[in-house]
Order: sequence, then structure tokens, then C-alpha cells
Amino acid sequence: MRRIASAVAALALAVSACGDSSAGGSLFVQIASSPNSIGTGIQRVMLALIELETGEFQASPFLDANVTVRDENGAPIETLEADFLWLIPNVRGLYVIYPEFPEEGLYQLTVDVGTSELGPFGINVVADPMVIARGDVAPLSETRTLADHDVSEISSDPDPDLSFYELSIRDAVLSGPTVIVFATPKWCRTSTCGPLLDQVKELSSAFPDLNFVHVEVYDDIQVASFDDLEAVPAVEEWGLPSEPWVFVVNADGVVAASFEGAASGEELVSAFLSVSP
Repeated sequence: MRRIASAVAALALAVSACGDSSAGGSLFVQIASSPNSIGTGIQRVMLALIELETGEFQASPFLDANVTVRDENGAPIETLEADFLWLIPNVRGLYVIYPEFPEEGLYQLTVDVGTSELGPFGINVVADPMVIARGDVAPLSETRTLADHDVSEISSDPDPDLSFYELSIRDAVLSGPTVIVFATPKWCRTSTCGPLLDQVKELSSAFPDLNFVHVEVYDDIQVASFDDLEAVPAVEEWGLPSEPWVFVVNADGVVAASFEGAASGEELVSAFLSVSP
């Protein structure tokens, strides 16, 4: 039985080691991106800002954060203004940066937020990320569709858009630019699967030339316990260590963008436009 753990859930529940971390004063910074998912080049990195005593998330749209990226010896490479992102709307948020890592190895990050400087803490950049990444050829996964299943068998979305279940990943990618959402609204430990899937559904009508596919990450979603869940084959084929994920694939079948956990409307629209005919 293969289940997928959620890096963001582990972070929220236990402030655990889904990435390196550093404390400064009463605040704690943790990388919320899954380990071994960050490669070379421009990468999307999520950072959580947590209060040490309570474990509460402190990232805020009213609290600016700047992140300095250094090499393993501490020499500065770039300083980035972090974008705030709601993980769960009006409840819990993160910061997102897009640093560029020239090569694999260990890098240092320092976060300036308010009057506090947090860090440095390490981030490991790998040559071959475990998750399908930008620039990779999209796996042609044979996922379930309405042709052979009732929607209740292949989606735990309480308000499913049936058009998201007409094509398998394989058929969608072979027929044109495609947006793929791996999410499980019913069984999502982070509570972010439903909101992210809803975001994509709301935007889909503005992009009629794109294929949209929702993949329920678990096989039998009618089980009584989380312990009985088993991931569908596409989860392993795409290398997913967590949920939810969104992948945007261009007309050549190459991944143009990916988003773990949550994404802003601006991020999604920009990615959709980049592959639109």
C-alpha cells in the first residue's frame, strides 16, 4: 500500500523536518516545499513563518519578507522580495520566492521579516528532483475517466466539474496544452486540496483551449479510514510526495510550470497563458 504524506501537513501539525529550518527570537522559518523536489535553475520555494511557542503560522499579507540566497560558504547570490500566499484563505499563509540555483548543492537562506533576521538555514538543491519538474516530458499516465467510472468513484470533490474527468492525462497531453490537478478534497490532510482545485475550476472557463484534468490521488475513495487508502499509479509516475499539486503542460507535452500545496491566482493565470495557443 502506498500513501502520500503531505509536507505542508507535517509542517502544520508538528513543525517537522520537511526541509531545513532556523529560529530567531520567537519566530521559526521552515521550508514548506517537499524535500528533494527543488532542482537547479529558477525554482518555486515556499517558506512558512511560525511562532515557536504556539506553532501558529505568522506569515501575513501585511508583513513584508525579504529572502537572501547565499552559496554554501555564505556569499550572497541574490535578495528576493517574498510574495505572500494564502495556504487556506484567510486562515493560514506562506511566503513564496523564485530563486535561481546555478548548480546542485547546499545553499543558505536568510529571511528578513519586520525587525527580525532569521537564519541562515540550509536548502538542498538536487540534480534530479523526485517530482516531475519544469522542462520534463509529462508522463502519459492512464488515469480514470467518466467513460468507465461514475464521478463518485474517481472524485471526492463535492461539486465536481465533469469536464475535468472526460480525458485521461495521456489523452489530454497528447491532444493539446493541459492543466493537471492532483488533489483529494475528502482525504486531504492539509485542507488545501479543495481550495486549489476550486481555484483551477474557476479559472478554467477563461481558458477554453486548454484541457483540464483532475486526478483523485487515491484509488478507492469510499474506504472508512485514511489507513486504507492506496495511491493511484499516476502518483508514483509523477513522483509526488505530497498533495495537492498542479502541473501545466504545453502543446509539446513538456511541463511548463508546477505548483505544490497552493498557488495564487496570478501564478496560475500566468502559467496558463504561457501554454495557451
